[in-house]
Amino acid sequence: EDGMIDESKPPVFAEHVTFGYDPETIILNDFSLELKQGEMATLIGRTGAGKSTFFKLLLGLYEPQKGKISIYGAEPATIREQDRRLLFGYAEQQFHPIPGTIRDQITLNDPRINEEKVQKAIDLCNLRMVVQSLPEGLDTPYESASLSQGQIQLLSIARAAAADPKILLLDEITANLDSNTEAALMTAMKNASKDRTVLSISHRLYEEAGGRKISIQAQPD
Repeated sequence: EDGMIDESKPPVFAEHVTFGYDPETIILNDFSLELKQGEMATLIGRTGAGKSTFFKLLLGLYEPQKGKISIYGAEPATIREQDRRLLFGYAEQQFHPIPGTIRDQITLNDPRINEEKVQKAIDLCNLRMVVQSLPEGLDTPYESASLSQGQIQLLSIARAAAADPKILLLDEITANLDSNTEAALMTAMKNASKDRTVLSISHRLYEEAGGRKISIQAQPD
């Protein structure tokens, strides 16, 4: 049945996937990948090779022109909206805030993410001190100006991990940070990655936490 998750199947499976945003420009060509439950892997390849594009295919935002992608046996585009958040945590380079408080940034107004889960996500990402320093704590209205770039990235991981998803997708979130902030972010990423399947685009996470490197070759122009 469409959209049904079968946990006996691989969390992430791609077979001979070819994709381009238009027929003239192929970004991914005949790319295959299988991740096992609890496995950690890092996609490597030069800018433009299709690493972030592959994440979008996994999230069901696009469908491959050729080949097959499945998440626990289900085609990504068919997975029900309410199941997505429990399946995927996605932290990307650009944080996309929603109107509301710091708490709302973590919960995305999902009633399933209760206070206990919010607190757990804050501790996981070492944001306790940051939250305590804000005028109204978690109820402080979100303004990017009141947080540093690193704190915003930590908030992004807290959001990704809050629903305790089975799969974590981490897209280049250590980029453009100073070394102290990067160290805090690496710790948060390692904490959030524990006991789940992780696919990252991050050399640093690979160096720190190991796993497997998977190369995506850019298509010749």
